[in-house]
Formats: sequence, C-alpha cells, structure tokens
Amino acid sequence: MNAAKPIVTPLYPRPCGLTRPLRVVLAAPPKAPAWVLAFHALAMDCDWVELITLTAPDAILPEVSGVPASLRAYVAFEHAVLGSNRSLDPVEIPDDQDVQSDEPHDTPLPDRIRALLPDLVILIGPRAWATALAGDVPWGCWLVDGSLIDARHAGLSLLGPMLRRESATHMTLMLQEETAGSIELAASWGKTRRTSFLFQREDAFRKVPALLLRSLHRLAEGHLPTPRRTVATLQLPPQRPMGRPAGMRVLLSTLRASPRWLTARRRNGRIGWTLVVRLGGSRLDPDAPAVGSHALLKAPKGWWSDPCVVMAQGRKLIFVEEMIEPKLKKANIACVELVNGGARRLGTVLEEAGHLSFPQVFEWRGQQYMTVESGYDRRVSLYRANDFPLGWTRVRDLISGRACADPTLHHHEGRWYLFVNVAENNNSTCDELFLFVADCLDGPFYPHPASPIVCDVRRARMAGRLFQHRGRLIRPAQDCGPGYGNAIVFHEVLELGPTVYRERRLSRLAPYLTRPVDGCHTYNCDGGIEVLDVLGHLPGGASYLQVFDDVEADDPPSFQQVPNRFATSGPAHPGAPPR
Repeated sequence: MNAAKPIVTPLYPRPCGLTRPLRVVLAAPPKAPAWVLAFHALAMDCDWVELITLTAPDAILPEVSGVPASLRAYVAFEHAVLGSNRSLDPVEIPDDQDVQSDEPHDTPLPDRIRALLPDLVILIGPRAWATALAGDVPWGCWLVDGSLIDARHAGLSLLGPMLRRESATHMTLMLQEETAGSIELAASWGKTRRTSFLFQREDAFRKVPALLLRSLHRLAEGHLPTPRRTVATLQLPPQRPMGRPAGMRVLLSTLRASPRWLTARRRNGRIGWTLVVRLGGSRLDPDAPAVGSHALLKAPKGWWSDPCVVMAQGRKLIFVEEMIEPKLKKANIACVELVNGGARRLGTVLEEAGHLSFPQVFEWRGQQYMTVESGYDRRVSLYRANDFPLGWTRVRDLISGRACADPTLHHHEGRWYLFVNVAENNNSTCDELFLFVADCLDGPFYPHPASPIVCDVRRARMAGRLFQHRGRLIRPAQDCGPGYGNAIVFHEVLELGPTVYRERRLSRLAPYLTRPVDGCHTYNCDGGIEVLDVLGHLPGGASYLQVFDDVEADDPPSFQQVPNRFATSGPAHPGAPPR
C-alpha cells in the first residue's frame, strides 16, 4: 500500500475568476538546469496551474555571449576551486507526453505542443520554434535566455552588487519583447554573497523557480501586461559593461570580503546572544528608536535569545529560545521570570526532537497560547497552556509541509493573520514573508491574496509580535542583508485585511557595526516591559541582572543608565515593491 501523500499548505490562492487551471507547456532538452526541475516540483503542488513538460533531443541550451576573457578566467577559477552551482547543474527532465497526448514522440515538437492547446509555452530551445508556436498560443511563447541557463556564465548581472559592496542583491525575472519593451515579472531582494560569485549565484538561482511560479500566478490573475501571441525572451537584467579587467576586479573584491566574513562568523558563533531588558520609562518610539536605560540578562550557560515578554497572573515572564550547547545546534524553549533583585529560570517550556526558537505567547479568551519556530519538522503549530507557564499541549498544525521561520499570529478586526517566513526551494528563510488568514485561531489558514507581502532580505523576516503604538499598528522585522539578525526595522501597517496588505518603513534599530556588537533581531513588549536581544560582546560598565537559583532576593532590579551603544537610521532605503 502506498503511503499517503503528506499535506502541504498552499502558498498561493486560486486566482479569482479562474474557471480552469492555466495550462502551461514547458519544452526543454532531455537535460536542463536543476532549477527547471525544481520549478516543475513547485508547480505540481498548485491546483491553479497545469504544467506539462516535453523534451526534445534536438533542443540546444542557449549560452551567454560576449563575456570578457578575464571574467571567463575568473569564473573558471571559481569552478575549479568550489565546483559547480547545483541550481545550474544539468539533470533529467521528465516528459509528460504519454500522459497528456496520443501524439508519437517522433512528431515535431511544435506539433506536439499545439496538440495540447496550451495557454502559454515556456521554451528552452531555438527561436525558430518559438516563432512557429507563438501565433497559435494565447499568451505566446516565453523563450528562456542564456542568462538563466548557461552553466558557466548565467547570472553575470549578479556581479554588480558584489563589486559595489551592497548588502542586498535584486533578483529579477524579466520579459523582453521587441515592440512592448521589457516587463518585470517578479523580483526578490536577497543577501549579497561578496565572498564568491558562485555562492552569490546559487543563492539567487534558488529563487528562480518561485519567481517563475509567481509570474504565472500574476498571469492567471490577469495582473501581468504581457503581449499575446508573440515571442518574448525570459531573462535576467543585462549586465552593464565591466571593461577588460573585470575578472581581476571581482577577484580582488572577493579576497577583501572573505577575511571579514570568516572573522565575524567565528566570533559570533562563539559569543552568542544577550537579552536587553527595559523596565519602566518611556516606550521605545518606532519612529526614532533608542534603547536608553536598560539592564542586560545573560544565560548562565549557553545563551538566551528570541525573547517574548508576557505579563500574566501578576508575573513578569520572558519566554526564550535556550541554546545550552551551541555545537549541537539544537535549542528548546525556556521561561525566565523577572523577580526582585534579578531573574530566575523557571524551567523548560517545550523540547522536541529538533531545534525550536522564536516563542510568541499571547492570551485569547482567558487562555494562553503559543507558536514557535519548528522548521526542522516543516510545520507551524499552535500550543495551548495546560499548566501555565511550563505546561503546554500541541493543539494543531496551522501550516504543514513547509520550511517556515518566525511565525507570528495577530488578531485584527475579527480575523487571525499568520505572518511567517517560508523557504520555497531550500532558499533562505530571511527573504520572503508570507501571510495567511483565518476566521478562527485554530484555522484553517488560507494564503492571503497579496502573499508574499515582502520579498526583501532587509525587512522580510519577523522580529517579534505586531504591537500598537499611539494608534498605529507596528510590525518589527529583521534586516538580514549585512548578516543574519543584523538589525530591527520597524514598519507601520497601513492596511491589513483579507485581500490587502500595505506597510511603510519607519526606522532601523541596530548596534554600531563594530567588533563587539554585531546584531539585534527580536523586540517584544508587554505591560511596560520591553525586551530585545543583541549578538556579540557587550561594552564594559553595563548593568547585568543577576540570575538566581531561587527567588530569595529582596532588592529591586537595578536599571542604571548605561552608554547608548545603539544607533538608528531613519530614511527608508529604496526597495523593491512587495511583489
């Protein structure tokens, strides 16, 4: 007996008004880049698109022309040292012809495609085939360019952000048509990997399957102004001329970046996180955040991070990710109580087979609930307290079959909204923020029509619960461009409804980028208490809360004024739109 197929939560809703699935024929050589197969797998999980793949032995993979000799030499050098890019490695492509049509395999490919009556053709092959097909297909033929296919020189436009030392790289899928010009199909900002072009390209090309799927979703919705019954080239933005010494410039740039990256990685993996606690005084202003008076709280062993403060039953509780042994790369959820004179660890809240983090605890109708990050098990689960604060029961899975990070629930105008970062194709969980909506706390949750609502490594990943500040709804996010959890970015949510989401960036809260402190990535507040976490060595003279083994302490916590080691940046960076 075959095992039941695991349930996978859809990420995209069925387009409104779509009476039947969008029929797309993907035609390619028998072996094509691995991202093509990954796109095929993503499309198979969607009920709004019908993807049929056909293979043709006489189809040839396009190549990038006009690459300077020095750049060819540099790419060859990286290939020799680091190997190839998995997303561009050739793999076997399945042929669905036997399932879909009675046409024999020796029939010319254009005739095989016509017999399937597609709405759109995506072709990896000769332009002559595309020209012969386009007039018979409503949405024409998208001819895949060498900038997306060439195993050696695809994605050369990704070199620009490396050379300019930008923290984020704009990955864009474009259509180029002779009369209509260029059309941006889908885009996403990812972290710039300045230490290697192959690393940079692999990160970017893992996005291609999802970007292509989102392009088809926009087409099915009728939101894509693409030309009909014509040939358009599917490509990346062209690379600007780099001159003859381009390869040497790239090599020098990667050599300069590598020592800094290695030093920061080793230092942060050794030091870990420290909690920053603010008790009393003015609330942090998301328009101009400054930490001000605070005390530090550090775990006796390992570290505490992802703090979530809760005022409940007259107690000041902080739920944390507890990493006792960093080498094991496994964490549990623990609870710490602020008491007279300092803090004490109450115990373990939740421990499972894999790594747990990012606890978000909240009250609803007199009961305490919690979500945590459990990406190791590809799910987001809702827990209910049966013996608060340490006893919890798993109620149900809100999302299943997805690698998710930092899930956050928010109740707004009678509905529940679930904000969560999702990796669609084993890519980063820092780049895309998805939104789900439900009528009840325990679901079912459905993909929001505007999802993904943010596609930008500099502001997508959640950094705590949404909160109200002077009548405005604020969403804290992480800036992971310079590095994971580098800073907290505050946004004002302008619109939140079952069909719409809009926000605007307000400010950025970050430690000075010096050797001692390298990041902060979670902010939560409740009942006049605010907590965040920082990564790295803290400056001398800071005030620490003592961690007690018991609660026999009578002195109030000491919150003396310490030097402000945190900086803010106000104006928003020029970023890509959410879609």
